[in-house]
Amino acid sequence: MVRLSLVTASLLAIATRPHAPTISEAAEVAKVATPAANAGNDNVKQLLSVVLAETEDFWGATFKAGGSTYEEPKLVLFTGLIATACGPVSGTLYCAADHKIYLDPAFPELQQIGLTGDFAKALIVAREVGHHVQTISAVPHADITDGNLEAAIIRSEQVELQADCFAGLWSRYVWDRHLLEDSDLTEARDLLRSLGDDQVANASKGSTATRNGTSEQRIRWYDRGLAGKAIADCNTSDNPL
Repeated sequence: MVRLSLVTASLLAIATRPHAPTISEAAEVAKVATPAANAGNDNVKQLLSVVLAETEDFWGATFKAGGSTYEEPKLVLFTGLIATACGPVSGTLYCAADHKIYLDPAFPELQQIGLTGDFAKALIVAREVGHHVQTISAVPHADITDGNLEAAIIRSEQVELQADCFAGLWSRYVWDRHLLEDSDLTEARDLLRSLGDDQVANASKGSTATRNGTSEQRIRWYDRGLAGKAIADCNTSDNPL
């Protein structure tokens, strides 16, 4: 479980920013929108606001170091099903068409596998932010335009494993600030293991051309991010998956 220090330190960081909001306003400043009144309890919303703020700090500094500006995504909370620019969504999805992360704060995908800890939720958000980083940074991945199924599968794995790696980079940032424990990283690996394509429960999910990587691949790329320092350390295009 994420220690209280993660929430406390992050809320303090939010509060000391220019034109700092109160804690109750942190969600709005962190660009969390809630179109449904029953979109989750205050504790979950606070956690999501904190995690999103931490990703903004990390990626903002990373982009600045590379000479560019980080465009922050919006996090839209909903319940059940929502219409988006990328079609109807349930659970969690990053939509590249409008740069928004759509998330059901009940985390049905976590409930299905029995992982409901705070850092599992944080990692779900961090991965979707990773997809946003891919979109706005033009991370190189060859477009598949010839209907080649095998190539489409490889590209899907490259994109998803890179998001795992980006989540690892962010986790290292939080770890280096002494805001996590070993149990948090264990929880992250348990989550990625459960979401691997080789797990029986995931065999029938997704389209034929959509692959996320095996449990071993997902954990390995997450750990690669943990050991890395930059976007270049998560290059799934030029490295064996």
